[in-house]
Amino acid sequence: MKRVILKITMIAATFLFFSGANGMALENFNLNSITANDINFSDDLNRSGLFNWFKPKPNSQSESVAAKEWTVMVFINGKNNLEIAGLLNVNQMETVGSDKNINIVVEFGRMKGQDGDIDLDGDWTGSRRLYIKKDNDEEKITSPIIMETENVDMGDYKRAADFVKWSKVHYPAKKYMLVLWNHGTGWLDVAQGNRTRNKGISYDDETGNYVRTIEIGKILKEAGKVDILAFDACLMQMAEVAYEVKDYADIIVGAEETVPGYGYPYDMFLGALKRMPYASAEDFSGLIVESFESFYTIVGRSAVLSAIRASKLEEFAHHLAGFAQAVQKVNDIEAIEVAKKRVLRYDILGAGYDPDKTISFFGDISHFADLMLVNMTKEGIEARSLKARIKILKRFISKQLVIHNVTVGNDSAGTPLLNSRGISVYLPPVETRISQDKLESIFENRYQDFAFAKASKWHDFVTFLYNIKSGKEKCKDPGPEASWDEIMEYSVCKAGEVIKI
Repeated sequence: MKRVILKITMIAATFLFFSGANGMALENFNLNSITANDINFSDDLNRSGLFNWFKPKPNSQSESVAAKEWTVMVFINGKNNLEIAGLLNVNQMETVGSDKNINIVVEFGRMKGQDGDIDLDGDWTGSRRLYIKKDNDEEKITSPIIMETENVDMGDYKRAADFVKWSKVHYPAKKYMLVLWNHGTGWLDVAQGNRTRNKGISYDDETGNYVRTIEIGKILKEAGKVDILAFDACLMQMAEVAYEVKDYADIIVGAEETVPGYGYPYDMFLGALKRMPYASAEDFSGLIVESFESFYTIVGRSAVLSAIRASKLEEFAHHLAGFAQAVQKVNDIEAIEVAKKRVLRYDILGAGYDPDKTISFFGDISHFADLMLVNMTKEGIEARSLKARIKILKRFISKQLVIHNVTVGNDSAGTPLLNSRGISVYLPPVETRISQDKLESIFENRYQDFAFAKASKWHDFVTFLYNIKSGKEKCKDPGPEASWDEIMEYSVCKAGEVIKI
């Protein structure tokens, strides 16, 4: 029966069977109940730190050879409930296979006992490094195993770095692409005391470890630069994530929103690369994004994906800093409130817990700026200067930062995804009952420590947005059974004071 299920998932017309998302929602979080006692500031979860390598199996492809045009490296952490999706994606790759111009290399980690555990393809555990070869078997992975590891922590960034270094040695190329494949929650690194399962990127259910945002940059700092870094994971196309890797990748491909469980259509874009092996990194990233759009249009699932230029991120941070300063100076409260409430936000918590995304604190920055522009009521030199800055920022994002951006369908709240314009950022939630301190208490490390926050001073702007309260806003009577915090909030609101909720 399970083999039948896997075969069904291989057929595009019946892909609606598999409805998971690569970035599992934080549905078990209850932000309103978090206290300081919930936070555990321990450094790392249990990690082995030792790689128990087996001797590589003899294979002609692992010998020293001339560099090909492209080497595509896919780091698949299937040690979680995405195991079946990993098998699907590798089988997709095998419909294309490596050839004289391109190498396709995979590290695939598996375990037993996790949610969604399956026994397909031999039910092996540990890690296998594969050199992908073309076959006609949609149910079985037949590519040669170049290396096996019995015990592996797929949540250790050093493991990913080792895979990249290993791939470059054995499968040299003129251009490299690395895909980090797993669950994803953007820049959000959750403190251990608040952590549930499947949180972070490359989450290993067996070790409890995962790759943190700053560690994504460390992967490539240690392993060397790649032409394309792609996230086959949810919510990763964020300014905070991109800035950590801007010096180690030319192009970053990722989704602002959640990614359906089948992930990237590897057969489509690798097939295109096989026909166009001399494609530049920008052209190849465009092929990935366009194939993603085509695939999810065919199967009828909502999705977004974009490719951005890492070389433009420093200038992007500069534009954002100027925008933030101008917004604070003009202080057009009505426009700010409209932008906060109507900006396209992304599905961090899951439709079951946050159906209208009022708790989500990831939003599209270009859409936020656009809403500010069209809703401004203040006039004068400073207001005109802000409007000019907004136009420059929007133009910079669409014309210089973003290479290609696609959207398909509506989000979980029924909102069209057309306003997803390529890159998102931390914005305060609509739900004003969740204070900044309470929200940020779930972070493992300070937001201010991200390279992006340092370059753009964005955390100062977020704090400013938290403190905005419209004078026209009505104070909601908390009722006779209100908590002390609710009573105090109501009292301060009635007094007309501006506070940090």
